[in-house]
Parts: sequence; C-alpha cells; structure tokens
Amino acid sequence: MTRVPVLLYHAVNKQPPPGLERFTVNPDRFAEHVGALRDAGRVGLTVSAFAACLKNRRHLPDRPVLVTFDDGYADFLDAAERLAAAGLPSTLYVTTGQLGASGMLTRVQLQSLGEAVEVGAHSRTHPRLDEVSRARLRNEVFGSKADLEDVLQRPARSFAYPHGDHDQAVRQTVVDAGFDSATAVKNAFSHDADDPFAIARITVTADTTAERIGQLLQGRGAPAAWARERRRTRAYRSYRRVRRRLRWEARRP
Repeated sequence: MTRVPVLLYHAVNKQPPPGLERFTVNPDRFAEHVGALRDAGRVGLTVSAFAACLKNRRHLPDRPVLVTFDDGYADFLDAAERLAAAGLPSTLYVTTGQLGASGMLTRVQLQSLGEAVEVGAHSRTHPRLDEVSRARLRNEVFGSKADLEDVLQRPARSFAYPHGDHDQAVRQTVVDAGFDSATAVKNAFSHDADDPFAIARITVTADTTAERIGQLLQGRGAPAAWARERRRTRAYRSYRRVRRRLRWEARRP
C-alpha cells in the first residue's frame, strides 16, 4: 500500500476568521509547512490527477502528496502563490454561495487563479449534506457545480463534502452530478486503493508544526484510510439527525 498524505487547510491568516481559530494557520507557520513539503522530495498532485490514478487512468508517481483548501477564503491567493513558487499544485474547494462575502474570494479572484490550482465545489451553503432533504441535497451538489462552471467557464471535476459528512445517498448524488472525484476528511492517509469519491484527508490546524508535516510526509503519524464506513461514524450521524429533528420540532409553533 502506498500511503498518500492529502493535507486539508482552511485559512492561512494572522487574523483568524471568527469561529475558525482552530483551523487558521499563521502565514509564518504555513511558510514552514511549504518548506517541509518542498524539501521532502514528494510529487505534488491535484485531487483530479490523484483520482485518475485511483481509477487506473494514469500511473501513480512515487511519493505523491496533495494540498487542499476548503471554503474559499481570500487569503488562499497568497497561500497558492507560495505553493506554486515551491513547485506544488493545490486544490481549492469553494462554497459557491459565499463568493464575494467578507473575507472570501470574489468571482474575479477565482477567475485569476493560475494553472497550478484546481478548483472544485464545496456545496452552496456548507450544510451537513447527510442531514438535509433530497431536494436540498441535489440543489447543494448540482447547484454548486453549475455555479462554479458559470464563474470559471470550464468543468468542475471534484467535490468536497462539507464537514466531511456523507452517506451513500450523498456520494451517489455527487456521482450523478457529473463529478469525477470527491474528498472526505477521516484524518487518515489516503492510499492507492482509496475510494475516489471519498478520498481521505488529514486536517491541518493552527498548532500543526512543520515537524508534524514532516512526520506525515514520511508516512507516519496517522492510520491508513479504512475501506468501509466505521460504526461510530454511522452512530454519530444517527445522533446528529435525531438532534436536528428535535431542534426543528422545538421551533414549531
């Protein structure tokens, strides 16, 4: 098994967006991360390129690594530039309903991204997709693809599940929408037998050190992604659905 680190960032900023303190990496620390990535001798891939390897459409290079970003914060521009200068591509997943909001990328900025960046969809409004109605699920998945393609004037090929949450119905909706791949979270290594519609990622947080990145690049410090959904994931989903229903009922007149 070839372990593949797929790193998940959100914001890279000295001033974290409200509520995102844990998932905002300081730019100086991010520069250290990029240095570790550059010096590790790993081959950078976009998610779509990796998914093509998983589907046996292309050869998986030795020592691959993926760097992904969720949501679409405006500070991604500087982060992507730093990665590109180090010879590393990145994959950005955009919540399309937030384009142009305070602190988020605008349509024009999204259009300005270079060839080193793959842009994928991250839903329209970032809900937990395994809790919403079928109609809203379809709107979030199909709609975000249409939104992104309207901005970029090219196909959106990859999708990231908000919060990493998905079940079989969500996965199938992503397939039906015409995406070629999707990323989850799992905080585990992806690998050459991973599901191209549930690619495992490892979350990078504010306190993630360059040493920790180096450990991951050596294939250590996390498990390999599991093939089937874990029992505790199903149990937590059931809990969330019950909690959501109770809250809805409590608001009824």
